[in-house]
Amino acid sequence: MAGRKGRIVVAGNINMDIFAEAERLPGAGEYVYGKALQFIPGGNGLNQAIAARRLEADIDLVGFVGDDGIGKEILWFLNQEDLKTENIKVLKGTHTGSVLYLLAERVERHVVLPGCNLKCKAKDLPYLEFNESDIVVSQLTISQDVIEHVFKNAKKSDATTIINLFPEYEVSKRLMMLSDFIVLNEVELAFRTGDKEYKMAHYKDLQMDPGTILKRAEKLKVRDDQVVIVTLADRGVVGIANGQITQIKGIKVKFADATGAGDCFIGAFATALSEEMDFKESLEFANCAAALSVQKVGTTTSFPRRNEVNPLFKNSTLDNL
Repeated sequence: MAGRKGRIVVAGNINMDIFAEAERLPGAGEYVYGKALQFIPGGNGLNQAIAARRLEADIDLVGFVGDDGIGKEILWFLNQEDLKTENIKVLKGTHTGSVLYLLAERVERHVVLPGCNLKCKAKDLPYLEFNESDIVVSQLTISQDVIEHVFKNAKKSDATTIINLFPEYEVSKRLMMLSDFIVLNEVELAFRTGDKEYKMAHYKDLQMDPGTILKRAEKLKVRDDQVVIVTLADRGVVGIANGQITQIKGIKVKFADATGAGDCFIGAFATALSEEMDFKESLEFANCAAALSVQKVGTTTSFPRRNEVNPLFKNSTLDNL
């Protein structure tokens, strides 16, 4: 059952996602008229923080924007979301991270402009204090020395750390040692446990059975007490703790768009931990939030609020007994 609320600190990337849609993608040197253009604040760090904030968590977002108009617009957006911005630093002489999505006939092309997200250093961080009730979350979308610095200070105060092993960059042994929870999907798990051919297989359903997931999770761990969580899209989620498997089945929903579902899951899981739900309840709660998010198009535009998740969570808890 939920108890007192702790704070969630998300250290991660902050982007402006730019969606350009056309009938088809242009060839070299060709002009093609577009159909739609959207600017949506995003980035895994920002998304995970907003997902948790929508679920009424106490959130601190730690990140960087450039000294440009996009950075100002994102800070305005975060204020509208009632998300604190005092730990977001403006890096002078850099641009805010952006991702250009080219969409045409179900084909996507991505151009990532990381900007200040990968130019930031640990020395650029604001002063942060942690306590043992904090849940500290990050991904591999900002400089790893920054994440290591944040996690190292968090562990000095016995805070709980969650690393999302996305994207598929190499991850340092130091950072893995500092992480209490490891979250990734099954393709990422395959990639990080020896199957390099799966690196580009993001849309392939590997259909791993729980026993295979357990063996791979144990191979991934660098500490005996680490917990590994593997998301399985519409098949649900599997958690491995102390050599035991906790499996939460998927929820049948009317699917619209999976973009941001993983970030929604992580934000919701951190929220559940911050409320002292047990491991199984935390997985169920996060699974419900992610299931709701895939019923709408977009990232932050699809993230549910607490009054939407609670009824589904109640029913899901009964179903998984």
